[in-house]
Amino acid sequence: MMKRIFLVLVAFTLFGCAELTTRQDTTQVIQSPNDDREYRYLVLDNEMKVLLVSDAEADKAAAALSIGVGSTANPEDREGLAHFLEHMLFMGTEKYPGVDEYAAFIDRHGGSHNAFTAENLTTYFFDIKHQELEPALDRFAQFFVAPLFSEKYVEREKNAVQSEYQLKLKDDRRRIHAAQQKGLNPESPYAKFSVGSLDTLSDRQDDKVRDDLIDFYNSHYSANQMSLVVLGREPLDQLQAWAVEKFAPVPNRHASRFVPSAPLYRSDQLPLRVDVIPLKEIHRLEMEFPLPSTLEHYRVHPTRYLAHFIGHEGEGSLLSLLKKNGWATKLSAGGSSLDVNEALFQINIELTPDGLRQLEEVTTYTFQYIRLLQDEGIEAWRYDEQKRKSELSFRFKEKISPAYYAMSLSGNLQDYPPEDVLRVDGLMEDYDQKLLEQYVSKLVPENMVMTVISPLLKTDSVESNYGVHYALTQLDEELVQRLHNSATGDALRLPVANPFIPDQVALKKPESDQLVPYQVNGKARFSLWHQQDEQYGVPKAGMAFTLKSPVAKDSALHQVMKSLMVDMFKQQLNEFTYPATIAGLNYSITNIAQGMRISVYGYDQKQAILLEKIMQALNTPEFRSETFTVRKANLQRKLKNKALDRPYKQVLSARKRLLVSPGWTPEERLAALEEVSLDDLLGYHRQFFSELEVTALSYGNRTENEALGLVHVVEQGLPQEVVLNRVAKPELKLMEQNTTLLDNYEVAHPDSVVIKYYQGENKSIEEHAKWRLLGQVMSSPFFTELRTEQQLGYVVAAAYTEDERMPGLVQLVQSSSVSANELEQRIRAFSLEFFSELEAMEDHEFERNKAGLINELMKKDDSYLKTFLRYLDNLERENLTFDFKKQLAESVAGLDKPGLLDFYQARMLQESRTAIVYSKGERDPAAPVVKN
Repeated sequence: MMKRIFLVLVAFTLFGCAELTTRQDTTQVIQSPNDDREYRYLVLDNEMKVLLVSDAEADKAAAALSIGVGSTANPEDREGLAHFLEHMLFMGTEKYPGVDEYAAFIDRHGGSHNAFTAENLTTYFFDIKHQELEPALDRFAQFFVAPLFSEKYVEREKNAVQSEYQLKLKDDRRRIHAAQQKGLNPESPYAKFSVGSLDTLSDRQDDKVRDDLIDFYNSHYSANQMSLVVLGREPLDQLQAWAVEKFAPVPNRHASRFVPSAPLYRSDQLPLRVDVIPLKEIHRLEMEFPLPSTLEHYRVHPTRYLAHFIGHEGEGSLLSLLKKNGWATKLSAGGSSLDVNEALFQINIELTPDGLRQLEEVTTYTFQYIRLLQDEGIEAWRYDEQKRKSELSFRFKEKISPAYYAMSLSGNLQDYPPEDVLRVDGLMEDYDQKLLEQYVSKLVPENMVMTVISPLLKTDSVESNYGVHYALTQLDEELVQRLHNSATGDALRLPVANPFIPDQVALKKPESDQLVPYQVNGKARFSLWHQQDEQYGVPKAGMAFTLKSPVAKDSALHQVMKSLMVDMFKQQLNEFTYPATIAGLNYSITNIAQGMRISVYGYDQKQAILLEKIMQALNTPEFRSETFTVRKANLQRKLKNKALDRPYKQVLSARKRLLVSPGWTPEERLAALEEVSLDDLLGYHRQFFSELEVTALSYGNRTENEALGLVHVVEQGLPQEVVLNRVAKPELKLMEQNTTLLDNYEVAHPDSVVIKYYQGENKSIEEHAKWRLLGQVMSSPFFTELRTEQQLGYVVAAAYTEDERMPGLVQLVQSSSVSANELEQRIRAFSLEFFSELEAMEDHEFERNKAGLINELMKKDDSYLKTFLRYLDNLERENLTFDFKKQLAESVAGLDKPGLLDFYQARMLQESRTAIVYSKGERDPAAPVVKN
């Protein structure tokens, strides 16, 4: 399901005090039977809503605060102000005036932090080592008590907003949204530019942007419009004491939540067609229907019910018919409430060029399916089936990362009763036939905005902020009547009852006391590693088979044929597997460097049925020529579109190819793909499966015999003539001592990019530990100096990395203001100066950074799937004690500052093994090139 893409702006207060008291609230928060945390809802005296979560096993604490205001509240002449304010709250407070004081504290204690501005919501959040929750909350709360809004950083941070805006000038998602906004009611705030730029945030005569920031803050950042979530190990009483102490001083200005008064569309604007020319080769149809808000109907979830059918991919579905005609490759549907008045329902269809030419037919079939849903689909048994799935999901709900959990709950508290905030996202409790009929009745041609996206269109207008070409036309009555009157054929059918919804959810008694996976079958070239879970209490399991082949990536031709083959397998399986996926039994066929990985995961009961079907497809592919033509063209488009990825992503890929072989550029793969035929692909299939190395991992609610049974399914499903052998790993280029590789990879974008990479000497645990700790201590100062202070660009990072298990560190900047040569010099200067900072670092500060990293490495998995994936990573590393991170944490614990200084001197200052990959950018063609 996909919601309407309204922008969420992510960035990397003023005065007053309140009584330190709280209102008692007797609300009981409804939680999953599988959830052992404790919850308490309360309202502070300043009317701030607070949800406390006590989790005695949490390795990380977290907090999030949401305010019921966003970019729709921007003043008419200050577009982007809400987003700019979000940036500014990170720039120091009266109690903690340092511009990086909050971020540095979070970083050195193994945490992370961020914020986003949506249309009607702004959320700030962090996570941190659980022992440091109280001081982190103290710093966090000051954003909403007494921010500085320093004039110095107001001026500087405008450049960061400008850099973010420029970074995404060639982002088709932003460009398409900007064109769609031109079709909205011009009086609606949803029609306004929300990111901000130097133009919209500049000082004007008698109107300084700092004054407008403070006015906006004082108007909207009021405690009665805020919802706070605090998650920690401490008992609820302690969490409550901290929440009251830190957040009761947030002033209550008795603000009213901003709700747009002008409708999203005027009635005379619909039905409407918007044509948009993207930069990438994209062909898409988006059909959008304005609806009444669904917020008050969250127990029914009417748009979720409708999306289940329209977005279905099984036999008889709309997507199935469009695929068989060669007109579409993907379809999604979903609804979202914008505010208390309005919602949107959207259907997105990824078209082929043939589908674009048959646009009216595609649209006609879509409305035929909607009418089928209107006539036959509003039935109690269908609703009950979705309700059963929702109930199972909530009953066996697992933990998610503390930061994301806090963030989602703080947003939920803005719109829903506190008793339901834990379950509202999946709640389907009250079947209401009339309400469902009311909402589906809105999905008609007269109420449609039809956006057509393709470089093949003709347009007559240019949008000013992103320069996107577009056209607006009213749909004529004749077309509307044709869409209304077309008869529904036999090809479209509503889905039958889902056979994959589990009816056995018993937990199996553990058969072994093994604490990590152990090898079961003793085979060297088809090994099975297994562990039965007994900690998560869910009837779920994961099984992964990694198939490595010597012809997976030995040439550009084989690499693209493997990608195409994997895609064709997925197309062959899609109708059968889709019902399983929506019933909580998932599968994936993943394209990995040395071959592919087949995984089944989710409810364990019917995994054998699913795996048998997958192996049948792999052994006897049914590749139709029509599907081949469509999927080959789709892969060609993807490879062409890589030239329009963000510059830093393209340069990162170039750096990887420089060091790991074999590796092929998008252009080389595109050239190899050009002449591939269906017969070639079938020949490659036989070649790929003629020689394999197979590794299997089983984890979860499954016995050893059941795991061996799934292995038997795979063994029987592989071709009889397959030879099992070890397969060579990709080669990593170990750079020579005291050399710097230099590579200029030009990107068609105005911005310059520099990536400086430092390669480790070996793959030992000790080497990993040192590079990890360097990344830990450097990341925040690097960001603060080059982004906040020097304002070089929006994308700035220094971080640990690894290639084929070789550790190292990257320093990355993408800039719209200085040349690549200048960027490299600034990075070099920072590295020289940082040695002195590291040398001067107090011992207790060094130990805090170590402790933060150790806490991050040792944090517990919060779901069976995360444990499963961690085991997979260890298996790939050939770490058969399955404790790589534990070993790493122990090694970090043994490091001291003098040793790290020596390491820094030898590896970074002397640049023992270094690579610089850069793009000059198009803004300044005469800029000097980067030199050693």
